[in-house]
This record gives sequence, C-alpha cells and structure tokens, in this order.
Amino acid sequence: MLTKGLEKWLGISCDDPDYRESVFIFASLSVLSAVLSFLVYYNTLVIPSLLLAAIEAVGLGFCAIAYVFLWRSKKINIAATIMVSVMSSISLLFIVGSGHSEFALAFSFLTPVVAIFVLGYRLGSVFSLINFAIVAYICLIDMHNWPPIPFDTISFIHLSIIYLFLFSIAYFYDSGRRKTMDLLHETNRQLQILSHTDMLTQLYNRRHMEALLLEPQKVQWIAIVDVDDFKKINDDCGHDVGDQVLIQVARILETEVEGVGQVGRWGGEEFLIAFEVADYSVIEQRVRSIQTTIANHDFSIGQSVTISCGVALHQETAKANTFRHADEALYRAKSSGKNCFYVAVNSG
Repeated sequence: MLTKGLEKWLGISCDDPDYRESVFIFASLSVLSAVLSFLVYYNTLVIPSLLLAAIEAVGLGFCAIAYVFLWRSKKINIAATIMVSVMSSISLLFIVGSGHSEFALAFSFLTPVVAIFVLGYRLGSVFSLINFAIVAYICLIDMHNWPPIPFDTISFIHLSIIYLFLFSIAYFYDSGRRKTMDLLHETNRQLQILSHTDMLTQLYNRRHMEALLLEPQKVQWIAIVDVDDFKKINDDCGHDVGDQVLIQVARILETEVEGVGQVGRWGGEEFLIAFEVADYSVIEQRVRSIQTTIANHDFSIGQSVTISCGVALHQETAKANTFRHADEALYRAKSSGKNCFYVAVNSG
C-alpha cells in the first residue's frame, strides 16, 4: 500500500532504477522537515529564540522547494542538493546561533554521512569537505570561548577524527555500492540484449520476433525468408561455410530492411521480417531488392545463393494465423522453383 502510494506521488514505478533513490531522498526530506518543524515549535514556544526559529523556518521553506522538485519536475539531483545544503547550513548556523554551545557541534557529523549517501561519493565528498573546513574555521577562531568548558586543541582533534572517520566510512561504502550497482545494471543490460539476440547472426532471435508479432498496430506485413538448398550448401561446403552464408545473408537483410521494419532469425536457415509500413508496393520493392542482392552477392563458395519468401498481411483480427499464411506462401514459392516470393491469398 505504501509502495503504491509513493509510486503515485513520485510518478515513478518501483521497477524504475531511480525509484529507490527518489524514495530515499523523500524519506530524508521528511525526517529533516519533521525535525525542523519540531525545532521551530521548540524555539518559538518552549525556549524562545527568534534567531534559531527563523533559521529553522527558512530551512523548512527550502525543504518544501525540494519536495516540489522531487514531485513535479522529477529532478532528483536538485532536490537532493537542496536538502543537503539545508541540512549543512542549518547545522552551521546552529553552531553560531546557539552561542557556540559544545553540543551544537554534534549536528555537523550528519553532513558527511547524509551528503555522500544522497549526492553520491563525488559531490557528497565536496560538500562534506567544505562543511568540515567551515566547522574547523569556526572552532579555531574562537576555540577558548566555548561553554560550558573551553574548547581546546584536543577537543578539536577529537572532533576532526570523528568527522573524518564518518566521512571515510560513508565515502568508501557509497563508492563501492554505486560501482556495484553500475556493474549490476550493465550486466542486466547485457543479459537483456543476449536474451533477444541470435548468437550466430547477431539479429533478433525468435523470442524477440514472436513478441513483436503481438503488436499488430506496429507490424503491418511479415515475410518469411528461407535460404534455398541450404542443406546442399552444408553438405558440399561444410557447416562452418554454411554458418558464414547465414551471417552474410543476415547482414544483407539487415541493410535492406533498415527504416521499414525489423528482421530476426526464426530458426535454421529461416528469417522473419516484420515490416512496419502498410503500403504493399514498398514491401514488394524491398523483397525483390533483397532477392536480387542475395542472388548477385559473391558468397565465395563456388555457387550462387538464393532465397524464397512468403509474404502475408499482419491483420489484427487474424494475427494468430499470420505466420501460417506466410508459411503457406513460402511453400508455394518453394514449389514454384525457388528464388521467388508469393503473397498469402488472405492478403489480397
């Protein structure tokens, strides 16, 4: 229920790579806004301090702006930058505005952890180091006037050690996490490509083409292409040569179909072309061009290579029968002497 609500509010599906980042920033903004709201109340009614209350109210206003960027513009990085800037600025102003109370320094430790996790280890490191330089400057210029006890050199050393320790842990954890996620995304991308690619020809595979045929608004015509007498090529020249013939046929098909559709290897010596244009004259011109190009191509095997084709209209109401009609047209082409093409009778 909560996930669905966040998906709707953020306008991002939970399957989107940016979803987790958006939710983390949303949660961080919510916590920061809640803390600032409490501090405004505390410094207004419990222990009045108009300066601190004003600082916290301004920070709350910037949190609202960050919410707008996260919600309407979907600009995650801008929302994150605003949030970290508010958090760092509030902690620094709190140190100064509270009269250098020693406990105020504790809020500076939030910056390296949150900044690196939210902004990434590169930009977050810049924020953290700038924040540390400002904190160090505030401490050093007025080191002996910190109540309730003097803030001496050893106090500053302890502060530096804790701050830089938190910074280092956050940096190395987040850099490793992000690199791991990048590798995972790249691996998933490669697996997605492999799952839709024929290993021999590097065309789309049957799985991809079958999914494509389920989109009748996109696919208008299909053509089954079969290499004539391919068994004879394998028997005479060997399977390695046969594979090279299929690869070269694939490249020709890929070139000829570019701009009007997609082509994939259906299986063995059969290829499937999914045309995305409705004009049959374009289909006829492309199929004839494919046959002529392949027939005239030098495959360096001592014999010519030809193809036969069966073409069928991809009708939405009869899409389950489209392939069968094209296969029947291919059979007619094979029976008519090969090196030709026929159009399915249902496509007339």
